[in-house]
Amino acid sequence: MVCGGSVTWMQQTPVGSTSVAEVTSVQLVVGWIGLFFAAGFGVAGLLCWPSSQDFERCKQRSSVSAYDSITGLPTRRLYLVLLGHALSRAEATTRNVAVLVCALEPFRLLPTSSSAPNMTLVMRVQAARIKSALRSHDVVARLDEYIFAVIADNLESSDEARLVAEKIQHAIALPLLIEGQELLISCRIGEIVGPQKGIDAESLLDAASRALSDSQTADVSIAFVSGAATSSISPSNQTPTGRMRHYADASPHYE
Repeated sequence: MVCGGSVTWMQQTPVGSTSVAEVTSVQLVVGWIGLFFAAGFGVAGLLCWPSSQDFERCKQRSSVSAYDSITGLPTRRLYLVLLGHALSRAEATTRNVAVLVCALEPFRLLPTSSSAPNMTLVMRVQAARIKSALRSHDVVARLDEYIFAVIADNLESSDEARLVAEKIQHAIALPLLIEGQELLISCRIGEIVGPQKGIDAESLLDAASRALSDSQTADVSIAFVSGAATSSISPSNQTPTGRMRHYADASPHYE
């Protein structure tokens, strides 16, 4: 466009009494200026193009941020939405919903292993194992690096919730073979059964996370929020679950 404007201007420039050589010189200068600006805009476009692509990729990632990039499971944000729906159904049907927070414990390599395993594959396999221990309508999400959360929906009693926790632990504890390396992993689970009157989805998740922290202190593998403890639960207005983060930070890293 710049070059076209320059050429049009040169063609419309009156010669008058000016010599042809002078007019030609001016036209050449203007033409080169036009080419210079055109080249500058072209280079700027090439430099900005990767940035625009990165921006589009970021937009795409933000649109799917409700799912974990490694396991494909829901993240905390989607989990809370699904938990809210499950609690609404439970209130309408007078059934129960169990909220379980499961933290993978540091594993130990079996004697046949010699180096650190591929943790991406480990997380994917363990996510699949947790899912296999649940019913088709239950939900499992990944909340943190080694922390998963489960919604066990449409339960008749808290006894069923304990059975779900035990099935998850059994699935996690099976020996795992990753790229020729064998390892054993255990887990701790904090659990609460809802709905609780006046308690929202985020507060129930925080209560299960508190039970998870308590399980580490009491050295038990499964910890339930007791009926007496639920009276101290209040609707949460905090975005992150602080106790879950504290548990993850306090747990030893995998070796």
